[in-house]
Amino acid sequence: MRSLIKSVLLSTCLAAPAMAEPLSFAVNDRSGQYLVEVVFPDPPQDRKQLAQAFMTVRDNKTREVLQQLQTPAGNMAVDRNGKADAWLLGPFSLLYFDDFNFDGRLDLAIRNGSDPVASYKPKFDVYLQTPAPQKAQWILNQPLTDLARETTSGMFSVSPLDGILLSQVDRECCWTRTTQWQMRGDELVRLHASTQEEVQPSEPGENSSMPRGYSLRTTGEWKDGQWHEQPSLEGPVYEDPQMFSGTLNAKIPVDVWYQEQGAVIIGEVRYTRGGSGKPIKLVGSRDDSDETAITLYEYADDGRQTGIWRLARQQVEPYDYTGTWVSGANSDEGGLAVRLHTAEREPDAEKIDGVARDQRSGHYQMRQDALGRDGDLDLKILPERDANGKELAEFTVTLKGIVTEHHVVPMETDNLIIVRAPQAPEKNGPYHIQLVNNFAVINYNTAPNAQDMLTGMYVKQP
Repeated sequence: MRSLIKSVLLSTCLAAPAMAEPLSFAVNDRSGQYLVEVVFPDPPQDRKQLAQAFMTVRDNKTREVLQQLQTPAGNMAVDRNGKADAWLLGPFSLLYFDDFNFDGRLDLAIRNGSDPVASYKPKFDVYLQTPAPQKAQWILNQPLTDLARETTSGMFSVSPLDGILLSQVDRECCWTRTTQWQMRGDELVRLHASTQEEVQPSEPGENSSMPRGYSLRTTGEWKDGQWHEQPSLEGPVYEDPQMFSGTLNAKIPVDVWYQEQGAVIIGEVRYTRGGSGKPIKLVGSRDDSDETAITLYEYADDGRQTGIWRLARQQVEPYDYTGTWVSGANSDEGGLAVRLHTAEREPDAEKIDGVARDQRSGHYQMRQDALGRDGDLDLKILPERDANGKELAEFTVTLKGIVTEHHVVPMETDNLIIVRAPQAPEKNGPYHIQLVNNFAVINYNTAPNAQDMLTGMYVKQP
């Protein structure tokens, strides 16, 4: 290999005397066992470009040459002064030493180009160190090389405590698969896999009523010598609580917090220098046509809507929220100006995230909504489960003087009930009930356009 490098350098000089001088450097692996000498015979002017490199691996104590390797497309891993930088050694660098098969010997991955589609993604050749009577040798391992190239980051992770390799594959925004692997002899064995895919909300005309914010997780594992996969619905996604202070009508101080839970937003408002000082419940949603805008409905404990907060996040610093507050359930005119700024407060852990399982059953009600209706929901989570292991929900929902429905249906998650066709009345179609702290929110795939649609925010009663 030494003669090969010399001949390459000589031929380079004879064929192209104007080209850059060869670049070489040496580095020890982190364990101190090996010294690696790297030569770029024809380094490009642009250090970000990949180039051919030759590597000589030596025993760090004896300086004996153990093996000579090369790559047609390695990253330079040097700064402009020709010194090795942080991209020389490590999982996404030119050279990566680690024990990939957990046999106690250091293996080696060498950068070899970039993904042709995703240029930001490095590619690696993975070599396993094989036992040798006299000196260490590294042999290209195709299964591990393929695994590295399938991984979205370009290189799998190593978990030495568990003795496993971890890979993750992402597809755009809404699909992720993580897999655990292990080398057993010459075979790469899949141990466990988990795939998470965002579930799109149902559209008008579909026979289901899935809200936004849920995902389908499929787990796979070996059982009795067979690979089994089990899907389950999860969600909604709980965003970080947002805490604010500000004013109503430029003079009434208020504290507000909210948290997005999929398609539903919950929160509270408290008047800090007036009224009882007790927090008032908020529930609402984000505007589908404007991601900066939210609408929060203010509710009394008995299910009456007492106000509407229409807020929009400003697009310049300090990114305050501005908008209006109107009194009642259906006032669209006038109102008081609102201005809120981010506040440093800790949220009440008991009020955020999911509703407690033992708090789901009970009586919920709304009184005099925007359509002048009174509604009642009586919900019981049954102790038995269906054939698929899902919890069963029995409920009766009534709009006084208009309609009553009674159903027993399996729960999709511990906070989501979907009444599909044909159980749902054909006139209005499928609907869902999402349970959050203090509320049961009923929605269809379309906006409410009829008195007998059960749409509403039903407040949990003591």
